[in-house]
Amino acid sequence: MERTDIYLEIIISQPWLLTPMVLLVLLFFMVPAEKRLFLSLMLVTPWLSMARAQDLSLIAAGAKLSSGLSFLLVAYAAITHPFPKRQLPLIVYLYPVMAFIWILLILGVEERSVGVVLRIQWLCITVAGVSLARTIVTYKDFKRIVNGFTVGCMIALLIPISALVLFPGESFLKGIGRFQPYGSNSNQVGMLFALAAPLLGYAMLTWPKKYRPMIIFYLSLTLGMALLTASRQTSLAILMTSFPILFVLSKRPIVTIVGLVIAAAGIGWILSIGGDTSPIDRLGSLETGRPQLWYRYITEVYTGSPLYGLLGSSGESYFRSNIIGQHPHSAWMNMMYHGGLLLFIPQITLVIYSCYAGIRVWMNRKYLNGDPLLFSIVLLLLLAMYVQGTFNQVVYWPTYSWSFLHVALASTFIALWTAIRDEGVENALPADYSDGTEYFEEDEAAVEEFTDYRV
Repeated sequence: MERTDIYLEIIISQPWLLTPMVLLVLLFFMVPAEKRLFLSLMLVTPWLSMARAQDLSLIAAGAKLSSGLSFLLVAYAAITHPFPKRQLPLIVYLYPVMAFIWILLILGVEERSVGVVLRIQWLCITVAGVSLARTIVTYKDFKRIVNGFTVGCMIALLIPISALVLFPGESFLKGIGRFQPYGSNSNQVGMLFALAAPLLGYAMLTWPKKYRPMIIFYLSLTLGMALLTASRQTSLAILMTSFPILFVLSKRPIVTIVGLVIAAAGIGWILSIGGDTSPIDRLGSLETGRPQLWYRYITEVYTGSPLYGLLGSSGESYFRSNIIGQHPHSAWMNMMYHGGLLLFIPQITLVIYSCYAGIRVWMNRKYLNGDPLLFSIVLLLLLAMYVQGTFNQVVYWPTYSWSFLHVALASTFIALWTAIRDEGVENALPADYSDGTEYFEEDEAAVEEFTDYRV
């Protein structure tokens, strides 16, 4: 039985387990409307991280089954946000439309209750992502989202850090030695590190200088834990998003040296807790069985229903083909399995167009209001999400802030490029509202210090 199915049965039999989530929602509505969006962005990553930690038992069950609620809170906060909204291009609404169609495609699977719950949660993600993109009218709005996720990642990182410090002997997969805090799958918790690394890197460069040593040490712990997962997907995502940050740091040797000393101490401490684990051995290997697995799906599964996937079928598994016995280990392959070309073509169209839009926005980054470095980082983050999706299904799996941010970033890039094309780059992203509303403290001197290279 799949873990999601087990959690669903637990919640159905003991609904009182959702009481903490209900209380959290009630407290949420007590917050002023203009503060709810930032608060919801702060909460979503820790909420979803608890859902991954299966050793937390009932806490994980409640968090996992209510993860869709966390996205609905973001959507509600975005829709009721008392500031102007951006008009989005129609293509962006293809995200929730295809999410709804995805539910219909899998109604005949063996694990229908679990599949429907997961697809409804994905629908919630798309609604939240699109609604969030509508709130990005100014550069301050854009920074609010980045800072909200950054703070959320810092809170969520306390979960694996606590596991490593309090229960080091139980935090590694026996016989393999890969880091799995509170039972979280190494590849899955790695997505938290992959998201946190670039956000913390940017915070290190732009937040007030008094926080810099703390953020550097926090970043070093993140990189150390990422190494302990021995996840090549996580390492690849971190490498992709680190280039702009490393380029800027190379121009500031003194800051870089100080940062490296602090980072070396943090990473060394983390690796020492790991004891006899050998993550570098796995990270240095490119050996994988995915190409053979994909070939079997293409030749043995897709040929049976290339256009509609599981639509109209019965008795098939939601998670994996009964013929193969393994899930496809690829977001794109999983789409073909679930919905054939009917699902794959619209989704891959959104992937291609959002990448194109992101690159065009990046090409105009020097003329947009705000920090060009941030546009470089978030573009590489979106590209890393799609590259990672080639080898894993996380980018379309509804229990990760990684997948939620993917929809929000893709929608934002499409909207910004449309505005640049139709209204001119000077009008695409104003600096701020006329009332001077501030969402987060920023060290202007630090921004100037690190952004004069126009990365």
